[in-house]
Amino acid sequence: MSRSENAPGYTVEVASAAWKQLSHLPLDTYQRIRGELDTVAARLSGMGPHTLSLLRSACLVTALSVVVEEYVVLYDMQPESKRVTLREVARRLPHDE
Repeated sequence: MSRSENAPGYTVEVASAAWKQLSHLPLDTYQRIRGELDTVAARLSGMGPHTLSLLRSACLVTALSVVVEEYVVLYDMQPESKRVTLREVARRLPHDE
């Protein structure tokens, strides 16, 4: 996994499988995805222990994701090690309007 340092607190890592998916994306799309995950990490760094405990409980039953352009970015968080890990990048299915 690759690791990026943020402000004191959470770091962002990219799982090996996700690196392969990212390698097929345009650079600006990768940068936007990375920016979104850096924002998530910064917000988690500012949360207190009680809030993080509640969030961790919610994460056990919900997938964490952000949408960037036409991609869904799946990630998870590990409060014990203060990590946000990018797990998968997938193209969104078109939806009817």
